[in-house]
Order: sequence, then structure tokens, then C-alpha cells
Amino acid sequence: MGSLLKWLFGLILVLVLLVVAAIVVLPMVIDPNDYKPQIVAKAKESLGRDLAIEQDLRLSVFPWLGLETGGVKVGNAAGFAKQPFAEIDQLGLKVKLMPLLSRRVEVDTLVLKGLRLNLEKDAKGKTNWDDLAKADEEKPAASAPSGKDDAAPVSLSVQGIQIEDARVSWDDRQAGEKYVLDGVRVVTGALAPGATVPVEAGVTFSSSKPKMTLQADLEASVSSNNELSVFRVAGLVLKLDAKGEGLPQGGAKLTLKTDIEADTKAETLRLDKLEISGPAMAAKGELAVSALHTKPALKGRLSIAETNPKTLASMFASAIETTDPAALTRLSGDVGIAFADGALKLDPLQVRLDESVLNGHVHLPSLTGPTIRTKLELDQIDLDRYMPPATDAPDEAAGKDKPADAAAGDPFAALRTLDLIGEFKIGKLTISKAKMSNVSAKVVSKKGVLSVDPMAANLYDGKFGGSLELNASGKRPKVKLRNQLTGIQIGPLLKDVADEDRLSGRGELHADVSIVGLQEKQIRRSLNGTSRFAFTDGALKGVNIAQLIRDGSGALGLGGGKQDTGTPGQTDFTELTGSLTMTDGLVSNRDLAAKSPLLRIDGKGDVDLRKDTIDYLITTELVGSLEGQGGKSRDQLSGVPIPVRVTGSLSNPSYRPDLEAALSAKTKAQLEEKKEEVRKKVEEKASKELGGALKGLFK
Repeated sequence: MGSLLKWLFGLILVLVLLVVAAIVVLPMVIDPNDYKPQIVAKAKESLGRDLAIEQDLRLSVFPWLGLETGGVKVGNAAGFAKQPFAEIDQLGLKVKLMPLLSRRVEVDTLVLKGLRLNLEKDAKGKTNWDDLAKADEEKPAASAPSGKDDAAPVSLSVQGIQIEDARVSWDDRQAGEKYVLDGVRVVTGALAPGATVPVEAGVTFSSSKPKMTLQADLEASVSSNNELSVFRVAGLVLKLDAKGEGLPQGGAKLTLKTDIEADTKAETLRLDKLEISGPAMAAKGELAVSALHTKPALKGRLSIAETNPKTLASMFASAIETTDPAALTRLSGDVGIAFADGALKLDPLQVRLDESVLNGHVHLPSLTGPTIRTKLELDQIDLDRYMPPATDAPDEAAGKDKPADAAAGDPFAALRTLDLIGEFKIGKLTISKAKMSNVSAKVVSKKGVLSVDPMAANLYDGKFGGSLELNASGKRPKVKLRNQLTGIQIGPLLKDVADEDRLSGRGELHADVSIVGLQEKQIRRSLNGTSRFAFTDGALKGVNIAQLIRDGSGALGLGGGKQDTGTPGQTDFTELTGSLTMTDGLVSNRDLAAKSPLLRIDGKGDVDLRKDTIDYLITTELVGSLEGQGGKSRDQLSGVPIPVRVTGSLSNPSYRPDLEAALSAKTKAQLEEKKEEVRKKVEEKASKELGGALKGLFK
């Protein structure tokens, strides 16, 4: 037995010596460079490409089974640039020999330096890797190995990855675009299940359209469980520095920080402690993704810290000026984010702009279209503050009949694909100086037709209601407007909107109008519809027509010096009514009527918007007689119509009262001597007072 054991130990010793000798001698007697031709030939057979290995192959066996080389070049596809498809300056891979016997793969630091990958697409859309993809598809599928040992897990650990000075270029000659990833750097610590691995990476991205560069740097600590099914990225910091077209002169820097956890079995991904900071902005939040590999669904929230939109815009060379310098200087918000089955929800949504707060939600059932469902409520806003400042410079586009799709492009292109249903409410609204409250509107857009129906508001002690339709499905947009104002105090409304204090009274206004086109000349030519109005207990300010008639009759020797003419400086009325008919820009009125204790006023005529002219006749009739001088009754003008003709251009109309036409033939004969002198005085006074009062109404 002792001899047998001695023999066995001797055999084992001999075998060990042989293995050691093989490990030591093998690299000395076998030169892997002798096999370069076979390697190159096999590569060409498999890839259909030329392969060159310019540096020597360096082989190691123990304790690492490894190969190092450099100067590796893979030829490009036929019909493309002569430069290689791929180049590698230095490549090194080592695997520890003995652990392989126990199904443990221990890899030394993987070194890849000077990678150059040149991707191309020709003018016909063919890429320089199409042949490689086709060759891979034609390979027969490898049969799965069988046996008990195959099911045993393989342990993998890598001492690290070192990728330096890599470059990937993309030349798309079909689209005329070029992109480059340069200076790609990836350095990691030891990779092993359960270990925490520090990772550093960086890259410079550049593009031709738009012309810009983006420097990205990343740091993080990565770990996993033993089964490599759960990965955690702690303290991730991604820094971006972009320069180029459309960006601030000094560039734009953005920093993203977060912790990430991914579970491949549960198909989940979480981003916690998410922070985004950049030029004049900052945001925090968290995101979670489920069904990662099947139907990804996302939920999260984002909080945007207060920022100054004007400052942000100025950094991008897009300065914003507003009528109120303090407007558009404070913006912040909070939003809940959900995405599932192709639908995106921003719910709840809160946006704070200056003193205004917007609450509600925005749902996008489909990202193609787009399709939008929304409900938003704003507490208050003064839109006039956000308008561009007034300027004395002439509007070059004024009066020009440009097509809707002029140089700026078609402004309604997006509307034709928009599928929108929205409900909007505003507590207090100021627009064009008009003040409203409890504003509400339902907006629907489909196939280029945008309708606002119903829309309602409270304003100036009254109510507004109506509808609006914008049809942009054709060559020129068509607009239909139906509205009604009831119980409105017209004086404060006109004073706020037009800065005119010419008319007062409570009343109502109904309109049903349509236009084709949005240019001024198009509107003037295409205005059609009807309108009617009625006001009570009001006054036409700036002129007292009864006083004007009294003065004129006195100048003609008809007395009237003691006649009651009502409130000085205005013409009071108990009722003012009328209607308008609009036909292709010709606005006609035939039933203007105003009544007061002293007067009856009728009006009729036309306003031709196409020619910018007015031809209107106002007829005034005194109700009672005028008292002459000395208390004697003089009723020559009582019940006699007194016309005032308004003619000329809308911007500068003329007003001509004709007292003589109202007098009887007998009165005319008595006044023949004074006619010329009195005519000039009456016309001058009437034109000044009545013209000034009516000018604002006929603008």
C-alpha cells in the first residue's frame, strides 16, 4: 500500500511539473503572430471586410489567460469612404485561468483605447453596416447546450473597464447632417455582484445642424445584488455644457443629480432625489417606471423653483419686453406626471406666474396628433401687462393684404392637426383694458375648426355670453362670432376700452357677424352679419344738441334763450336703440332712435369699410316749443326736423348741420339778410361740438 501511495504522489508531482512547464514554455514556443494570416482570413470570411492587425499579438497564459494588441482596423463597406469602418489603437483582455475550472470568470481590467468608429449613410439611405447586419441574420441559430452543468450559474467579476479617447462619427449624406461623439471616456472600478463600483465617464458631442457642441461628464457609484437583477446608482451627477446656435453666448450649463434603482425582474426603475439645475432655473422631483420591458408606465412629480422668464429668454438672445416691466419676472410650478399606454397626464398641475395662479390638468391621450384634454382655472390675470410696449413706429404690415401663409409660414398648420377639448375659467380678467370676472369658456378644436362655445363673463354690472368659431381648414380662415351683452354700463366700458367718455347708460348689444381672412383689408371686404343695441337712461357726452339748437335759433332771431336744454355739456336720453346690417363690408343703419324729454333723434346711413367712408344723416326734432325773448312763445322750430349730415372718411369725417332746411319758407324770407353771417357761426359751432362728440362713436 505504501508503494502505491508513493507512486501516486509521484505521478501527481510529475503532472504538476508538466503543467507548470507548459505554462512557462508555451508562450516561448508558440508565437500567436504566426496565426495572424488565419485570423485575418477568417474575419474576412465572416464579415466580408478586410481586417488588419498592425501590432504584434501578445499572449499570456498564467495566471492570466490574456491577449493584447493594437493597430486593429476593420475595412469599410464598398461604395463608402476609404477610411476604415473601425480602428482600435490598443486592446487588452485578460481572464484568470484557474477560476475557470470552477465556472468563475475573473476578468482583469478591460482596456480599449483609441477606438474610431465611422458610421455613414449614403444619399440613397444605405448604411455602411447593412452588410454586417445581413450577414448576422444569415447565420444559423446556435443550438442550446444541454446537461446538468449548463444550468449551474457562472460567477463573473471584472477588475474594471478603461475606455479612453474613443470617437464615434455619423455622416448622414441623405439628410446632410453630421454628428460626432469625441473623447469618449469610461473608467470603472472592480465589477462584481454586490460590489459598489465607482464610475466616471465623459464625452463631447458635436453636430452640424444645428451647429453646436455638448460636453457631458458623469460620476456615480453603481452596485447590484448577487443575482445581477437589481442595480443601484447612487450619487449620480451628470454635467452638461452646451455651446452653439440658439444658445447663450457663453453657453448653457445644466446639472442633473439623482439616485437610480432598477429591478430587471420586477421591471421597475426609480429616480429619487432628482434635481435639475441650469441657467436661471432649478427643479426637483422623483420618477418611477413600471413594466419596463413590456408596457412602460411612468409616474412622478416635478417642482420647478421660481425663475425669471425674461432673464432666461435674454440668455438665449430672445429678449422679451412687456408693457409692465415687472410682468413675466416670476414663474414657478408643481406638476404630477403620469404616462401609460401612450397617454401622458400632467395632473395635478399648478403654475404660478407673477401674481397669478393656474390650477388644473392637461391630458394627452395620444402623443400623435396631438390630442389634448384639459381643464384649467386661473384666479386672475391682467393680460395688458404682458403685451409688448406701445411704439410710435408705423406698422409696415398695416393695410397690406398678405396671404395667411406668408413669409412667417402657415400659422394654422398646427391647428389642422390639433384635437382639443378644454374647459377654462378665469376669476378676474383684464384684456384691452376691459375688466371681466367669472370668465368661462369651452374650447373644442377638430380638423382645423376651433370653436369657443359657450363663453361667458360678468362685466360692468352686466353679463356677456356668446360663441366663436375659427375655421382654418380652407385656404383662408373664416371667423364667426355670436355674442350678447346685457345690463352693461356702457360708459365705464367705453372709458376703459377706448379711453372715450362720450356715452353713458345701461343697455344691451347683440351681434352675429362673420369674416373671411384676418388681414385688415380682408376683414373690411368680408364683414357680414347683423347687430342690434338698446340703451336706456344715458347721455351723449360732449355736446348738448338742445343747447346747440337753442343757440342757433337765437342767432337767427328765433328766440329760445330761456328754453330748458337739460344737463349742460351732454344730450340726455331715456332710450337709444338701433340695428346694423353688414354686407361685404358695407355697414347700414336705418333705425337709429334716441328719445329724451326734450328731443327725438333719428339716424340712418351707411359706413363703407371697403372705401373707408361714411354717409350718415342725423335728424333732431324738438318736442316742445322754445320760449322767445320777453317770455313770448316762439314755436317756429317745435316739431321741425333738423338734419346733421356726417360725410367723408372715417378717420376725418365732416359734420354739417342744416338749420335753414328746417325752417319754413316764410322764416327763410325773414332771415335772408342774416343768412351768410349766421350760417358760418352755426356751422362752426355745430361742427366743433357735435363733431367732437360723434367722432369717437363713428371710428
